[in-house]
Amino acid sequence: MNQPMAIDELVSVAQAEAMGELDAPMMAIVLSSEQSYDLPINSLETDADKARWGLILRAAREHVEADAVAVLYPAWTTIRHKKPEVEAEAASEDIPEAPAGSDDADDSDGPIDTLFVQLHTRDHVYWRGFEQIRDPKHQRIIGFRRIKALSTDYTRDEAPSVTSWLSTLFEPLPEEGEETNVDRELADLLEEPEVSAALYPRQMRALH
Repeated sequence: MNQPMAIDELVSVAQAEAMGELDAPMMAIVLSSEQSYDLPINSLETDADKARWGLILRAAREHVEADAVAVLYPAWTTIRHKKPEVEAEAASEDIPEAPAGSDDADDSDGPIDTLFVQLHTRDHVYWRGFEQIRDPKHQRIIGFRRIKALSTDYTRDEAPSVTSWLSTLFEPLPEEGEETNVDRELADLLEEPEVSAALYPRQMRALH
């Protein structure tokens, strides 16, 4: 997989999904060698949510033997000193006023409404961040402004702590006879309707 090309394609997908909406959708895309699979994410607000979805995405990745997983999600973000390490919380369903400020989102001092696109591979995390631009009257998303401080490529060991809930995404499968409680939990997660129903190729989703 050509990762730089893949992250650009994922940005296009994420922005197209969000345009005209009141909030950007929260979803993961599991990218196998032959197909890609959508998993809509209902919440990443709490540590428990993130732990659960970290297990779900690991289970899904292992199930289809994928080498990459993308995560697309909106967030309230505070950028401090233009560093890539940020504080981020999943956006609530209440739509706030569009942020005011200059055309350079990197100069914003307060929290802004953002869209994150992350591509996780075995060796790297490709991270792109965008400010959501909204129609002042209807508050629908009409565009995006790239945030330079949140557009960085990392090795997995150097990735910011806000991605730590996906730190086990590429952990190896246990040897036969060494199954753990976590691995049994992973197997159970694959049977959940929201996961099993999502494991269809993107172009086939409309048929199911």
